[in-house]
Amino acid sequence: MNFDIGHIGLQGGYEDMKIFVVEDSPAVLERLLELVGEVPDTQIVGDAADFANAVAGITRTRPDVAILDIKLADDGGTGIDVLARVRAELPEMRAIVLSNYASPQHAKASADAGAEHFLDKSLDFERIPEILRQMQRPDRTH
Repeated sequence: MNFDIGHIGLQGGYEDMKIFVVEDSPAVLERLLELVGEVPDTQIVGDAADFANAVAGITRTRPDVAILDIKLADDGGTGIDVLARVRAELPEMRAIVLSNYASPQHAKASADAGAEHFLDKSLDFERIPEILRQMQRPDRTH
C-alpha cells in the first residue's frame, strides 16, 4: 500500500526545508545562497529585493524559513515590515533577520515581528548554516 504523506514538515524530515531570501544587494544575496547551499536538505524557493515582491513571494511559496535583510531596495518597507505582514498568514514560518545596523531597536522590532534570530551582518553572517541546521532538528524549541 502506498500513502501520499505530502509535506510532513521539518520534524518528519521527509521534505527539504524551504527557504526564501529577502536581500537587495546582489553580492550579499549570492553569499547567502552559498551559505544556505552548505546545509543539506534545504531548498531556496525564492528571493526578493523589495517589500512588495518579498511579501508576494513569501505568501506564494510558503517557506519554512525566511532570511530577511532589514533595508530593502525600495521605500515600501523593511524586512521587519515584510515579516510582520506575512506573520498572520504563516504563523509557523521561522525567520532570521539580518542588518548592517544591528541596533537594540532593530533587534527588538525583529523579535516583536516574530524573528527567532537577529544577526549583525558584519559579525554573525557566517552563522547562518549553523542556525539553519539547528532549525532542522526535530527537538527544536520555539
